[in-house]
Amino acid sequence: MLLHTLVIATWVGPNTPVRTAVGDDRLRSYVMPVFEQSWMIFAPTPRRVAVNLQIRVEYVDPASDQPVITDWVDLVDGEDALIAGNPFPPRMSLAARRVANTLNAAMGDLNDAQLEAVAGNYLSTPTSVLGDRMMDVTDAGVPSGTVGTYLQYDEIATHLATLYFAAAYPDVELTYVQFRTGMRYVPTWEPGTPRSINDAEITWFDYGWRQPAVITEDELGLFAPYLRMTGNLS
Repeated sequence: MLLHTLVIATWVGPNTPVRTAVGDDRLRSYVMPVFEQSWMIFAPTPRRVAVNLQIRVEYVDPASDQPVITDWVDLVDGEDALIAGNPFPPRMSLAARRVANTLNAAMGDLNDAQLEAVAGNYLSTPTSVLGDRMMDVTDAGVPSGTVGTYLQYDEIATHLATLYFAAAYPDVELTYVQFRTGMRYVPTWEPGTPRSINDAEITWFDYGWRQPAVITEDELGLFAPYLRMTGNLS
């Protein structure tokens, strides 16, 4: 026990002749032989931000042959209903939240010209053109890799929206899909003030209309149970 205590003290302490003589590699192999534990295991950081991923679609009404725009549907709300009281939720229960988190982070790093490009509609133009436009106006203030990450999750959000409405409206022709993400910070607690996250103001990030993703029947069949579990599909 004494030897173990001395080894740990040497590992966490400052550089000394003793530590130099033992060697960092030898100390590390003893202190962390296989796995490294994170302090968050013992002191997890509570979430301070709530996010939203809302989607809507334009489709052609078979009866009137006229375009119809649906109301916004919040996929994160459905996931919250699936997670609440469930100690073992499925992995898909975080799909929309992860997409919203990543898009919000990317949007916060983009410059004004890139945000304007993102908010544009790509009705007949592929979103690959959006990537070119974003790269043309990038600057040193935009972190490396942000554009690539954004484009990847723009595609994922478009895919989610297409899958949802293809499952919810199986007998109509989807023309365009759109999504938007939101974020709000947990309000500071004040004694005697019963404030909740619902009292916080949402900051919305806007994205233009996109062409529906190309999906297969197999994808749709795998996705429909997720929608039923979240209550977003009867």
